[in-house]
Amino acid sequence: MKRILPVLCLAATVLLSGCGVEGAAPWRKDASEDGPPKATAPVSESAAELADRYGTSGGDKGVYGISHAKDESGVLVLTVRTRKKDGYEPFDDFATHLAAFLAAEDVRLDKGYVLNVYGPDGVRLHNYSTVVENTP
Repeated sequence: MKRILPVLCLAATVLLSGCGVEGAAPWRKDASEDGPPKATAPVSESAAELADRYGTSGGDKGVYGISHAKDESGVLVLTVRTRKKDGYEPFDDFATHLAAFLAAEDVRLDKGYVLNVYGPDGVRLHNYSTVVENTP
C-alpha cells in the first residue's frame, strides 16, 4: 500500500496538470509555445480583393486580407489581416461594420461566426465568436 500511494499521487499530478503529450495544454493546441496563435499563410488574391472592397465601402484601409470558410464542424470562420499592430478599439464597432459589409457581399452570418483578426506580424489580435452553442 505504501508503494501504491506515491505512484497514484504522481499519476494524479500529471493528469491534473493539463499537459498533453506534445507538452501543450489541450485547450492551447492552436497557440504557439511563445504566445498567441499566428497566421503564417500568405493572403490569397481573393482575400486581398475582398479587403479592397471593404476599404472602398468605408472600412478600415489597413485591412489587407479578409477570408471566410467553414471549419470541420460547419462554423463560419472569418480571418482578417490588418496592418494595425494593436488591434481595434472599440472592437465592437469594427466587428459590426465588417459583419454589415460581409452580409452585403452575400456572406451568410445568420448562424454565427468566429472572427480572428491578425496583425502585420501574424499575431492574433482579436478572437470573437457569435456562435451560440446548442445545449440539450
